[in-house]
This record gives sequence, C-alpha cells and structure tokens, in this order.
Amino acid sequence: MIGAALSALRLNHALGAATIFFIALAIWPWLIPPAPSALPAGAPKSIAQTLPPTELPPQATFSAIVERPLFTPSRRAAPGAAVSSTDGRYRLLGIVGVGAQRKAFLADGARRIEIGQGETLDSWTVKEIGQDHVLLTSKSGEMALKLKPSAAEPPKSQ
Repeated sequence: MIGAALSALRLNHALGAATIFFIALAIWPWLIPPAPSALPAGAPKSIAQTLPPTELPPQATFSAIVERPLFTPSRRAAPGAAVSSTDGRYRLLGIVGVGAQRKAFLADGARRIEIGQGETLDSWTVKEIGQDHVLLTSKSGEMALKLKPSAAEPPKSQ
C-alpha cells in the first residue's frame, strides 16, 4: 500500500513538473527581450517600407510577356489585342510595377517604348500609370490608353 501511494506521488510530481515545463515554454517568447533591430531609431517598422528601392530591368526583359501572353489559351498575341489610343498611333502593351514605381510599355507601329510617370513621348507627357491604363496629357488635351483582354479571352463579368 505504501509502495502504491509512493508511485502515485512520484507520478503526480512528474506530471506537475512536465506541466510547469510546458507552461514555461509557452510563456518564454514573452519573457525574453526582442533582438535589437538593425533599423535606425526613426525608421518605420514595416517590412515593405524598409526594402531597398529597386530599378526596373530593361524593356527587353519583358518581351516574352508581350509575345506570349499568359492568359491567352494559344499563348500568342492576338492582332489588335491591346487598346489603341484615340488617334490609333499608340498601343498599350503592358504595365510593370515595383513598389510605387511603374513603367508602361507602348507600341508605336513596330517601335517599342518603355516610359515612366512624368516622362514625355513626342508631345505627350505621362500623367498617370494605373493598373490597367495610362493617362497622357499634352497641350491639345488628354488621352487614355487602356488594356483590354485579347480576342480569345472572354470578358470578365462583375
């Protein structure tokens, strides 16, 4: 009888010690101080804002995007798939963005043009580059170039 009581006591002590160990393990992250940050004192804590700014690669890097569109079943660019401007001269081929920096890829016949916000193209200045459009301004007014789905791609319903 004393042996059974002694083994139950040992089991209770072992279970109590295991419980204390797991509670301490769960609380441990809140007890130790955080590692010192490499950020300056006035810097924001957001990871996205602390990434170094990067430059966009040259336009030739993105040529496959225009030549083989991902969401077209045939993976071939349909003629006239991109929207042309009001005078038919420029076509918006695509838009690439890294952080707040955006570049638009335009076509003027066979000529391919990479342009950023505030830059000029002939007599037009890029006023805004959105997700699916580019707004150009000049003395004669404004012109919007918009991306459209290719002919093989069904329009999205909202």
